Amino acid sequence: MRAVIVSHSYLDSAARGKLRALNTLGWSVSVAVPEQWAGPGPGRVKASWGSDGGVRIIPIPVSGTHWSRRALRSLFTDFRPDIIQIEEEPWTPVAHTATGQASALKLPVTLFTLESLPRTYSLMEGLRRKRTLRRVRALIGGNRLAAGLVSKVRPEAPLAVIPQTGLTPPVEPQREERSGLALGFVGRLVPEKGLDTLFRACVKLLGRWSLTVVGTGPAQEELETLAERLGIAARVTWAGPIPQQEVTRLWPEIDCLVVPSRTTPRWVETSHPSLIEAMGHGVTVVGSDSGVIPELIDTAGLVVPEDDVGALTAALQHLTDAPRERARLGREARFRVMSEYVDEAVARRTVEFWETVLGRA
Repeated sequence: MRAVIVSHSYLDSAARGKLRALNTLGWSVSVAVPEQWAGPGPGRVKASWGSDGGVRIIPIPVSGTHWSRRALRSLFTDFRPDIIQIEEEPWTPVAHTATGQASALKLPVTLFTLESLPRTYSLMEGLRRKRTLRRVRALIGGNRLAAGLVSKVRPEAPLAVIPQTGLTPPVEPQREERSGLALGFVGRLVPEKGLDTLFRACVKLLGRWSLTVVGTGPAQEELETLAERLGIAARVTWAGPIPQQEVTRLWPEIDCLVVPSRTTPRWVETSHPSLIEAMGHGVTVVGSDSGVIPELIDTAGLVVPEDDVGALTAALQHLTDAPRERARLGREARFRVMSEYVDEAVARRTVEFWETVLGRA
C-alpha cells in the first residue's frame, strides 16, 4: 500500500517518527515537503531529496506560500498512491492545490486539521476552504475541537481524531524520592499560558514546594514582579528557554508539570508536546480544562477549571499530601502515553482509519 503525505511539518526529521512507523506497518510512504520554509529562527529551512527510515522525502518548489502545482501532480502521477493525506489547514494554498491535483487524478484524500476555534476568513481563504473540504473523502482532527469544527462543513465525511505526530517511547523513567513537591511549567511566557494563575495558587500551598519555569516571552518581567509581590520569588527558578529536544532532562527533576492555560477569543491549546512528553516519563500532570488539555490528560492526571485559583491550589495540595496518589497518577500518565501517543500507536490508528476510508477495514 502506498501513501503520500503533504505537510511542511516533516521538514524536521525529528517529527517523522509516525512516518517511519507507517513504513513498518507495510505502507510505502512518500512525504512532500517545501524545498524551503521559514524556520523558527532567522533564515529558512531547506529540504533535500532522500530516504529517512524508508520514507521518501520529496522537496516541492514553493513561491511564497504557494507550492508548485506541477511538482505535486508529478508526484501523485508517478507514485500513484492508494491515499493522500494533507496535513495543512483547508484554507491554505497548498491544501487547495494538492486536493485539486488529487481530484483531477481521482485519488482519495484525507485532510488533517488542528484549527480549534471558529475564525473569520478572508474572501480567498473562505473560497479555498470550501473547495478543499468539498474535494476530500475523509477528515482527521488533531483534537476533538478541531474535528467538531470541520465536521460542521462535511458532516457526511468519515471523521477521526488522531494526533498529527507521536513521540519516541521514553526509557523507563527512574523517579526520585524527595520531600516536598517539585513543580514545573513549560511554555511561552504570555498571558494565555496562565502562569500568573499558578503563582497565585502556589501562595496558599502548604508544605515544601518549588517551581521551575522553562520558557521566555514578553510577559516575563511582569511575571517576575508578580512572584516578588506574592512573596514566592525565592521558590521560583527561571530556567529560560530550552530547546524542545533538551526538555527531557527536566523530567527527573520535577514531580508535577502544571499546564494552567486559559482560552481567549483567538487562542486555545490545540496540542501540547511537553505535556505528552512529561506524561510519558511518568511525571504527574495537572492542567486546566482549556482546549485539548483535558483530552490529553483524561483520567491520568488532574484537570481543574481554567483561571480557578482555588481549584488549582486544592489539586496541588492533594498531590503534596498524598505522594502515593501522585505516584499512581504518574504511572497512569505513562501508560496512557505508551498506549495512545507514541509514534507506533499514532501510525496504527492512522492506518486503521485509512483502511476504513478505502473500504478495506
